[in-house]
Parts: sequence; structure tokens; C-alpha cells
Amino acid sequence: MKVLVLAGGNSSEREVSMTTGKAICESLRRLGHEVLAIDPASGQALLDDGGRFIGCDIPPQEETTVSVSFRPTALATGLSAAEYDDVELVFLALHGGTGENGTIQCLLGLAGKKYTGSSMTASAIAMNKAIAKRLFTSVGVSTPDWGLYPVPPDGAYDILVDEICQRFDFPMIVKPNASGSTVGLSKVESLKNLPEALERAATEGDEILVEQYIKGRELTVAVLDSHAFPVVEIIPKDGLYNYEAKYTEGKSEYIAPAKIPDELSKRVRDAAVKVYNVVGASGLTRIDFILDDSGEFYCLELNTLPGMTNLSLAPMAAQCEDIDFDGLIEMIIRSALNKMD
Repeated sequence: MKVLVLAGGNSSEREVSMTTGKAICESLRRLGHEVLAIDPASGQALLDDGGRFIGCDIPPQEETTVSVSFRPTALATGLSAAEYDDVELVFLALHGGTGENGTIQCLLGLAGKKYTGSSMTASAIAMNKAIAKRLFTSVGVSTPDWGLYPVPPDGAYDILVDEICQRFDFPMIVKPNASGSTVGLSKVESLKNLPEALERAATEGDEILVEQYIKGRELTVAVLDSHAFPVVEIIPKDGLYNYEAKYTEGKSEYIAPAKIPDELSKRVRDAAVKVYNVVGASGLTRIDFILDDSGEFYCLELNTLPGMTNLSLAPMAAQCEDIDFDGLIEMIIRSALNKMD
């Protein structure tokens, strides 16, 4: 099969996307597929003449602030090129920004191309954390108390700080409303750190989400076509699962499957499937939870294009069911090809 991989993109998660793209391209070639790869932000090819993935030789070690300008015509022009006419599937290795918020999904739909992951609508819903949280609660899945705040147009945060402090106790979580990979996320322990956290979140969009911090165990569930894989527990070495903890080897410990009671595991997996279905997701997703000391769990967010790197959680969860990386890639392909137009 001729498969086109899209990696890179224009978000702050560009480097992670490149790492994901490299792993996916290598897997597709091992599986015997003909592979092409381009960066939708520039339209440039990401494979050299020998088929080697270029542009991502070193995994990211710290949060990147690089943002490449997105030119919609670049991808549209690329897709119309003769070499892509007979592409049977577009494999999305994008994270954040226009790659995960429904923009590229819309473009691919208009181009008549089958693609992996969720539809334009589900992608847009999941990327907007506030809308997604409203849907979580609509099906009885708890989420931490939260509030949505517009970024002050004049950069004056005093009024916003007062408003937040009247509603939330410290510590609290401050993050962009539409971003992934914990980019722009801060755990705020005291009033003096709040303005800086708000400014950091504001670099990723025009809305800021504030959540009441819940101390507990980080759990995640990968879901593919309404099948929930075993729960994975994340233990960040520094206590907060931020960008560095996600993408720096040795910064987090992972327990797959999580050492929690079977009954609790079933409840968490069932909740993940509820979230998956209410958002209208398809293909592979990852749903993140926090489990507090009383045994209650809360859904944090749903990721429609989870990472597929050597540290990524979805492949780790699949491995618990004896599905290796290549097997998971093949399952994602079958899911996309069977998806209704």
C-alpha cells in the first residue's frame, strides 16, 4: 500500500511530531508499505532518496518554542502533485496546532483522502479542553473543577489573578485551553507564581484553562475503535508530568499494566471508552486520568493523535496485550481504511 506520512507541522510539538513520524515511517517500511512523508507546514519531503527519515536525528530534550508558519497551500499543493495521486492512506504523525485541531483533517476530507485518527469534528472538540470537559461530565465521567479565562488583550493579569484566586485554592494547574504534550502547563503553588504561569499558557493561545490540582496517581488509557487497552501508570520523578518528564528518558517511570485493583481498572477503562464515544473519536486515542487517595478518578483530557515514540504510552499499553509497535501500526491502518467517509 502507498502511504503518505504527515509529520512536523506548525505547533510547539513539532519536534515530538518529527520523532513520531520517524518511528511510523520505519514501521511502515518494515511492514512492506511504500512510504512517502512530507511536512504539511512547508510541503517539503521528509525522506531522502534512500528512504531515510530526515530532520529528526535527536529526540527533544526540553520544551520547544519553535513554531513554523503554516501555509495551507503548501499541503494542498503537495497533495495535488502527481506522485501523491495514488496514495491510499494518509498517516497522521502530527501533534497539536493545525495538525490535531481539525484543520488538516478537513483539508484531507476535501481532498478525498483517507487518514488515520479522528474526524475534523472530533479533533476540534478534543483539542478544546473546555468543550471536551463539558462532554465528559455529560456522560458521568468526573473531571477536576475548572475555569476558562480569556487572555487579557492588554497583557494586564492583575484582574485575572484576583478572579482566579477567588475561585481556586493553591496548588492549581494552569495550561492553554488548546494545546497538547503539556506544552505551557504549570503547577502553581503560590500567588507569586500565578502571573508567570498565566503568561506561559498565553503563549499557546488566547484562552487559559485553570484546574484545581488533584494530588494522586497519573493513569492513562489508550483506546482504539472503542477497545480500551490496559491502564498504564505514570510516575514522574519530579512529581509533575510535564513536557520534560514526557520526553526525557529517565524522567518518568511507567508501570504497564498499572498495579490497581481489577475492578478499578475496569471502571477507568469503561470511563475512557465513554469519553472516546461522546467526543466521537476514531482510530487510536489516549485518555488521561488522575486517581486521588480516596480511589476516585478524574478525566483530564483526550488526545486524538497520541505520540508514537520510544517513550510513548499507547504502544506501551498495546504491548500489555502482546501487540508490538508494528502490530499497532497495522491496526491503526485497518481502522482508518474501515472508517466511514
